[in-house]
Amino acid sequence: MVKTMKVLKQFESKSIRDSEKFARDLAQIFVENDVVLLEGNLGTGKTFLVKAICKEWGVLDEPSSPSFAILYQYRGKKPVNHFDLYRIEHNHELDNLGWEEHLSRGAVTFIEWPALIEKQLSKYYKVELTFVNEHRLFILKQAV
Repeated sequence: MVKTMKVLKQFESKSIRDSEKFARDLAQIFVENDVVLLEGNLGTGKTFLVKAICKEWGVLDEPSSPSFAILYQYRGKKPVNHFDLYRIEHNHELDNLGWEEHLSRGAVTFIEWPALIEKQLSKYYKVELTFVNEHRLFILKQAV
């Protein structure tokens, strides 16, 4: 099923402060059980964005890239699941993770490198991160 994506917000970041401001804006949007796909090349700021949002929410744990662990869970008033599916190549590997169980337990779930999993979701946000010249461009979309 092809999903239609509605653009909700675009933001150009020229500095870390700008990126933190965008994270603060996003922190006001996402609620429990939301799934947020983070799409962008290496170094575009996917993990940085998760860290900045977690800081806004007062998450108790120190967020970091789950590249090797695949999933980190952070505690706080607003719990967070943070997946990094960079090393996942096949659907059966996704199924072995039990990823679906994590999506409905009250946490906001961020997923880096979401290509495989996106096809299996019906409702989610997507943040596309790209470089434009020396700046980052963030585009927030919602599957409708």
